[in-house]
Amino acid sequence: MYVFHFHAILDLMHKKFYAGGFLFHPDSEQILLQQFTSDSQLTAPWRIFGKACLEEEDSEEVFKKIVFNSLKLKIDNVLPIYSSAQDKQYDTRHIVYSEVADLSHFSVNDNQTFAWFSFKAILKLQISEQEKHDIVVGQRVIAAATRRVNGEQTL
Repeated sequence: MYVFHFHAILDLMHKKFYAGGFLFHPDSEQILLQQFTSDSQLTAPWRIFGKACLEEEDSEEVFKKIVFNSLKLKIDNVLPIYSSAQDKQYDTRHIVYSEVADLSHFSVNDNQTFAWFSFKAILKLQISEQEKHDIVVGQRVIAAATRRVNGEQTL
């Protein structure tokens, strides 16, 4: 009884957030997603790169570490997509992206498969509604940034 109460207090003291995102290749307008596979789960959903974090962590740095640990790829520039209040599981959800110059192929790693997809193709994938939402918002943010760079009006 006391142990549970102590852990509940610790959970309240350490706010959790979700940090996630994807790599974007501007020339092909594709994003890199990952899939965790195992023998028991032959049709695993595709996912963005992300994980649960503690409040003391920086979401952009967490994303850089996730990408490096998964792909052995160092990224420098991480751009925000959005941050929002989340459900009971996390206090906040931070979604980011990073542009990459090369459309590299990444080998299977620790039961992880990686593949590039166009935004249109993502609608046909097995992917959670939340992550599909994250990607759609990301596509809009990227399109607005492109219009801004081209001197077009953004709304």
